Amino acid sequence: AQGSSPSRKVFALALCTFPAMEKVLPVVGGVIGIWAASKVIPIAYQWDMIPGVASDAYKEKAKSIKYNHYSNGIVYSAYDSGEPITEMPPECAGKMLLKQKGGGWKLQSEM
Repeated sequence: AQGSSPSRKVFALALCTFPAMEKVLPVVGGVIGIWAASKVIPIAYQWDMIPGVASDAYKEKAKSIKYNHYSNGIVYSAYDSGEPITEMPPECAGKMLLKQKGGGWKLQSEM
């Protein structure tokens, strides 16, 4: 049977009890953390994943959005095809939730 040699066990035990390890390991962990953050933070910035921080690409896109289409019959969709959809898709007709005067909600198709 193969086993660890006694000298290897003594070395591992000596390494674990080395007094400077309590100071060295936190520094090593901090260096690894800083390295990981240097890789993750730029990607999170470009993907607009940091709350309260907008990337330059987000700011440029926000300048091109026209928020005054609410009265022009523009239907906002999840896909930006370049041309806005100006007619309601048939599968959406009658699906608007309407608040009732006495409380509660009803679909437009139920009215």
